[in-house]
Amino acid sequence: MDRSAEIATLIRKKIEGTLTAQEAILLQDWLSESQQHADFLKQASHEDLVWEDVNAWLVLREGEAQDAWTQRLEQITMQKIQEGRQQHGHSKWPFYRRLLSYAAVLLLVASVSLLIYKNQHTDKQYTEIENLEPGSNRAQITLSDGRVIELREDQDGVVLGEDLVYEDGTMITSLDNEEPVFASIVTPRGGQYQITLMDGTKVWLNAASKLTYPSRFDQGERRVELEGEGYFEVAKQMKQGKKVPFIIKTPTQEVEVLGTEFNISAYKDNGESAKTTLVEGSVQVHAQGETMLLKPGEQSVQSAKGLNKKKVDVSPFVAWKNNEFVFFETELKDALLVLSRWYDFDVDLKQPIPSTHLYGSISRKESLSEVLEILKSSGLKFRIENLKNKNRLIILP
Repeated sequence: MDRSAEIATLIRKKIEGTLTAQEAILLQDWLSESQQHADFLKQASHEDLVWEDVNAWLVLREGEAQDAWTQRLEQITMQKIQEGRQQHGHSKWPFYRRLLSYAAVLLLVASVSLLIYKNQHTDKQYTEIENLEPGSNRAQITLSDGRVIELREDQDGVVLGEDLVYEDGTMITSLDNEEPVFASIVTPRGGQYQITLMDGTKVWLNAASKLTYPSRFDQGERRVELEGEGYFEVAKQMKQGKKVPFIIKTPTQEVEVLGTEFNISAYKDNGESAKTTLVEGSVQVHAQGETMLLKPGEQSVQSAKGLNKKKVDVSPFVAWKNNEFVFFETELKDALLVLSRWYDFDVDLKQPIPSTHLYGSISRKESLSEVLEILKSSGLKFRIENLKNKNRLIILP
């Protein structure tokens, strides 16, 4: 748990009267750091706040402002606050004003706010098809001998060895690994799964993804193929004193690693750019005749314009592995594509999508109805229809 979330938990328990003696010491240490901390706790104890209010203020206090978007957020923030006053009355305005004066950046109420208040009641802009359940652990594995196995939803992942077993050791089937024949694991839209390969490398597959792998690796290199999105923890392997490379081939590039953690997003649909985001170690990205070395906190982006590199906060790009959506200056179109894969709906772009950015986070365990509240707050008008057993989100003018 990061520090902001930890302190927010302590404040909530303090207000509820459930703080333990050890937790009280931790909270007191935080209060002694700043008079603003003490002032905020005093104010929070007398306001009808929800959990997200407390956590948001802490994120702002702990974060660092970025001038490139602070000015834009300020204008949008004040507009949203004014709309909130007209819609819900003035009861929260004094606290909003004090909250904004404390904040290092104006992120509390942005173009899309992920803070859902107890007294927020707005007219629905979508049909009764709103409460789609979130995705779950679903995948299908095709073995090298052609057998197809539907993997259990009550398991998190599988482990390859002499046998194929679930992570808890439950037997699935025996394997014939004499020849390096390729097999695959596929997650549907609304599915995710984890697989541990023969060399100990762990791969988390996001929704609508496919990993193709050999039943055993050659001694000279380890090679797999990825379509969609996967998070890799590559096990180090040595041969004659040298590290054996691990290579991931996507439809448009190759990523070569020696032992590291990183995320690859390489969906083929909707013209999305292939992104490789490095968490630990180092990787080389090969694409379009170029080779690019990444360091931790860097991301390569491959598009029709070529291969580019930039520094990023890795959190939004790897949060899915921990069952969270994290958005930071995320284009609304990109967010819709992410959500559509997890909740298994199509996006019908009959009308242009507003040029809006998302900021904040929400659990991937929430139902679609919770996420739709977020989309509504962005000003997006839409409806969801079911046609031939397929859910589709239609953008309205």
